[in-house]
Amino acid sequence: MMNYNDIKPIIEELKVRTKKEAFSIKICNDRVPDLRDSKLGGIPYWDIEKEYPVDSQGKKLMLLAQINLEQYDFGQRLPGKGMLQFFTGLDDVFGMDFDEQDKPDTFRVIYHETINDTITKEAVMSLGVPTNLEEILEEYTPVTKEYALEFTKKEVYLGECDYRFEPLFREIAKEIGIDLQEEENLYNLMDDEVYEQMIEELSNTGHWLLGYPFFTQTDPRQYNEKYSYYDTVLFQLDSDYDKENGDLVLWGDCGVGNFFINSEDLKNRKFDKILYNWDCC
Repeated sequence: MMNYNDIKPIIEELKVRTKKEAFSIKICNDRVPDLRDSKLGGIPYWDIEKEYPVDSQGKKLMLLAQINLEQYDFGQRLPGKGMLQFFTGLDDVFGMDFDEQDKPDTFRVIYHETINDTITKEAVMSLGVPTNLEEILEEYTPVTKEYALEFTKKEVYLGECDYRFEPLFREIAKEIGIDLQEEENLYNLMDDEVYEQMIEELSNTGHWLLGYPFFTQTDPRQYNEKYSYYDTVLFQLDSDYDKENGDLVLWGDCGVGNFFINSEDLKNRKFDKILYNWDCC
């Protein structure tokens, strides 16, 4: 069995190769966000001159989250202005299509290049927009209320949840002269404590923009070749519990939701091809 000192050189090199800038998201339940603020749930900002997103049955989608790109400096990987929004369908699986996870029917990612300051909440609600503020609809979203968001820039690394992790881990080990038995998975090559320490050091749990993914089950890109196109986490929303207020976000049984995009599409500001996934224990 390998101890931590055995794998430390591999981890350090992996960090060098996969290091990138991401933005950790904090849910703030001490204030009510405005229509144009970055937030989870509630009434979405929407330019009423545009067609509101609906599924193939004509049912309007509900706002999961929106990011006001003018309220924080997200660098060059995201647009420097406008609004980025994530919508999901009104059903008991939160709009996820288990057969076609990149089919933009029961979910949608929308980018508004500009924000119209004259739009009011009343104007948006006149469109018949569903929200999680309606008690009857609360069960159809993992977000329990409307919450403001704050962002912090951080350095992140590829974690063991990502399907690309083990091949890269083995490649680095081979390059630096560490022999890993090919027939054994990484878990069997390490003591439980060492494996858990590695997971913790490279953990990507929590809420993120542009980080690496966390899953409670399996990376969907591992078993569907076409999903490998989606190489970048655009937005991750994890289950979140607060001692005073209970569940802030709850995906099934304490799961996590992810929206993936292709890095070139992101660079070209194309948000029409997205992979949407959520899983739970």
